[in-house]
Amino acid sequence: MQRKTVDRRKTICISIFLLFLLPSVLFASFSFAFDSWEGHPRILSGLVPTGLRAGTVVKGVPLFSEWDTSILLLGKAGYHERMLWQDPVTGMVRTTNPVIYDYLSFDWTLGVQQSIGAEQKHNLFLGYRGSFEYGLDSMIVGDTLSTGAVQSLSSYLAAGNIYYGPLTMFGTSLGVSYRYDALDDLLSTLDGYRLSTVLWFGPKLLNSNASYTLVEAELLGAKTLASVRENDDRNLYSIVVVDRLSASAAFGTTISLPVQQDSSLGSKVRGFGTFEYLADMSIANQLDLRFNGPESFTKGIFPHFICFYDIGYGFGNAYNTEVAASDFLSSVGVRVSFSLLEYFDIGYQMSYLLSGTSRTQPTNVMVGELVGRITF
Repeated sequence: MQRKTVDRRKTICISIFLLFLLPSVLFASFSFAFDSWEGHPRILSGLVPTGLRAGTVVKGVPLFSEWDTSILLLGKAGYHERMLWQDPVTGMVRTTNPVIYDYLSFDWTLGVQQSIGAEQKHNLFLGYRGSFEYGLDSMIVGDTLSTGAVQSLSSYLAAGNIYYGPLTMFGTSLGVSYRYDALDDLLSTLDGYRLSTVLWFGPKLLNSNASYTLVEAELLGAKTLASVRENDDRNLYSIVVVDRLSASAAFGTTISLPVQQDSSLGSKVRGFGTFEYLADMSIANQLDLRFNGPESFTKGIFPHFICFYDIGYGFGNAYNTEVAASDFLSSVGVRVSFSLLEYFDIGYQMSYLLSGTSRTQPTNVMVGELVGRITF
């Protein structure tokens, strides 16, 4: 009965949202959007995409004269791995023997973005995101890692699963965000700043296994220190400094695993894993010094070498518990990568951990990983 009530409320919310968007869609132009990709760490070290999020951007009839109104439709399907570092019964943070499992992931986002102002640097977004995850035994059950032996889900949860709840679950959230973009991004040079804030609300009213509010903010600033260009304006070399300050706070009695994954301190400091440091509030700073190489063939295709220094602090309680958490992390490192226009970036990153321990590689202070990004 409770499940039927939740489903009915979801249907009503989505229907109202679709009716609001309908007039704009009827007189719209369409373009493709590629938001992100993810890999599975046991499949070619995560380099091969095993999950994609893509969709379309619909430029509709402006709600306000001369200000762009766009509708965003995104969907994702993926196959991934999670390592969970809280005890499934007590919620206490572990340093060994995490719960390791695979999961099928599907999500869908529907929202409207409204530009504001003559230069349209201000943007507001209002949207809905639904999701479905299906938990599976890890593909490496029976193997022994540095973190411990990999077991089946039934073995991991044999003593109970009070803390996590069902690992197969639907999720629903509503989001609103604001962004001010004064960043002049010419790929090999970068100047200006960008500010963004977002609020995601996943009420118990619309979820059977989640009740949370997530607040996130980010400020990015950049300055080109040097730039030498060819006669045809292709980059010969450039040096750019970039600083990114980010913060997040998650509130609620049941903060879902996807929210934990995106907002944890470990996801903000390079060299650490997403679920390794689980304070419900965190702040971090990433400082990059980027050396961009020559655009030998055409503009936008070039190698770059990045030196970075990250620092972060997590505080409050461990997710969904009253257990106090306080973690300080920092790392320094380098990254060598190759960029293909604004769409694709792939490389290798080495992080030296100044403060904190990588729980997936507890004996290493130097952590290497393949990194990649696709946006369109």
